[in-house]
Amino acid sequence: MTTQPTTQPAAQPGAQPATQPTTQPAAQPGAQPATQPPAQPATPLTRAAVRRRLLDVGRPVLAPLVVSAIFRTLALLIGIALLAVAAWGVGAVVADRTGTPGAAPVGAVIVIMVVLSLVKGVCRYLEQLAGHYVAFHALALLRIFFYDRLEPQAPAAVEGRRTGDLLSRVTKDVDRVEVFFAHTLVPATTALVVPVLTLGYLAIAVSPAVAAVLAPFLLAVGVVVPWWGRAATARASTTLRAARGDVAQHVTDTVQGVREVLAFNHEDARQRELAELDARAARSLRGIGGWIALRRGANTVLVALALVAELALVSSMVDAATMTWQTAAVVLAITAGAFGPVLAVEDFAADLEQAYASARRIFEVTDAAPVVPEPARPVPAPRTAPTVAVEDVTFTYPVGADAAGARSEPAVRGVSFTAAPGTTTALVGASGSGKSTLSSLLVRCWDTDSGALRLDGTDVRDLALEDLRATVTVAQQRPYLFNTTIEENLRMARPDASAEDIATACRRAALDEVIEALPDGLATVVGEMGERLSGGQRQRLAVARALLRDAPVLVLDEATSHLDAAAEARVLAGVREAGAGRTVIVVAHRLATIADADLFVVLDAGRVVEQGTHAELLAAGGAYAMLLDREASSFDATV
Repeated sequence: MTTQPTTQPAAQPGAQPATQPTTQPAAQPGAQPATQPPAQPATPLTRAAVRRRLLDVGRPVLAPLVVSAIFRTLALLIGIALLAVAAWGVGAVVADRTGTPGAAPVGAVIVIMVVLSLVKGVCRYLEQLAGHYVAFHALALLRIFFYDRLEPQAPAAVEGRRTGDLLSRVTKDVDRVEVFFAHTLVPATTALVVPVLTLGYLAIAVSPAVAAVLAPFLLAVGVVVPWWGRAATARASTTLRAARGDVAQHVTDTVQGVREVLAFNHEDARQRELAELDARAARSLRGIGGWIALRRGANTVLVALALVAELALVSSMVDAATMTWQTAAVVLAITAGAFGPVLAVEDFAADLEQAYASARRIFEVTDAAPVVPEPARPVPAPRTAPTVAVEDVTFTYPVGADAAGARSEPAVRGVSFTAAPGTTTALVGASGSGKSTLSSLLVRCWDTDSGALRLDGTDVRDLALEDLRATVTVAQQRPYLFNTTIEENLRMARPDASAEDIATACRRAALDEVIEALPDGLATVVGEMGERLSGGQRQRLAVARALLRDAPVLVLDEATSHLDAAAEARVLAGVREAGAGRTVIVVAHRLATIADADLFVVLDAGRVVEQGTHAELLAAGGAYAMLLDREASSFDATV
């Protein structure tokens, strides 16, 4: 390599190495300010907006709800009819004993009741079948909707979220929304239809006065009482769902950190914290329960008053000889049965508030804008190893998005370098100098504040995310392994890989010796987050997975930091073998093991301070030489 090393002071703003490409203006196509967090709804969604959103998500499976509503209406009307027939039958028995002419035969009454009961049972079954078919399929659609909206936000928008609370939203909160689909839409419809039909029958077949007396009580039970305390119940429901999310997060943290909890005798403190969270949820439940008790008590009084009022009316009509006692009994039976549909409103009202609160928690996540949006017109990705050009890149993490929690200074500023196809470029520097940030920007975990990263001249923001991440593969320092076998973790990279391909990738990553030492070999289950493997074994698996991907650009982001020097050298030798003809970028852990890299880019405080080969930078005696001296001193101190 003939390029001479370039050295620049770290504190010189905007300085560029002599061999850097021309810088780009800050305003790039597709650029998005990194200091803006994902957009959240300015105010909580209204009940009407939540209903519209839920209906829109579940629209593909809502048609059977019409069937459910029809059969529920029939079942409720038959239930009222059963009470009426039973009352008529009692009147028939009395009429038969007193010799009243025209009394209905008791046997016929029994047959009618048996037939109605069977028909009601069938209607109830069909109602439940259709309703729950819609509910469970709608919940499946809601979970798919949740994932589809969350996936484009990852990984940037989900790194700052609490995993336990996020899991609670996609499981517990989605389950709670079932109330809306299975126990609200159809009952609310029948709470209107059945009373109207009942009142119409009473007004036409019996007396308008009977319907007029009953109507206000039905209105009070079905509309006025459920409205009492609605705002307080909604607030308590919101607090309750948030508290349960906090409980889920606390339990997740405790389970994942159980070794630390036990090691530091922190069990009592964790239990106290959990008890406080449970107490917050319990206070909300008591508030909800208080309003439920009040409303149901009021409904009981209203139903009793309705029966008393109707009894007084029909008694006066019997005394006036305008109604028989048999008809009066039927009126009272219909009155009692008419409250069934409207009492159901209170039954689902309290749970509905929790369903709305859960839906809002779901939409808080799904409504967030992707941090890295897909391009409107994607450009085809390079098919062969491209030239990777980093051009005057500056990037600052949003508040809370990085380990510091609130970064005001850019993680990288004015960084420029070029990685050529078929070469290995090493990014070196002290911890926090911006090396890993650049690898994240290359696969668009974030977008730059200014400048650009290009593959063969194409801005990565102009590539479809799927194409970009098929072109650039990153092996992380702390890889995530799924709780399945080693082979299945490897096949994530390439499901159709042959056994020979897997063996080659494992050999190059020095994973073969690990596999040979395991009784089950590739079939070994790695445990949750790979806990059954050591840190170095997990990193070897991650490198093998990246090599198996066979992407044109390979990035190792301190992917060998947990390996000893000998194992790291073997892995890097395998990477060099696999990297022939590819563009390889290595975020270095040990400088001595990558001395044969084609280009070293030395970073300090987010800036490029030197570039060149190992020999050139060592001869220059600058920042790179100081890093080597520091590494050698650390090694001597441990010997």
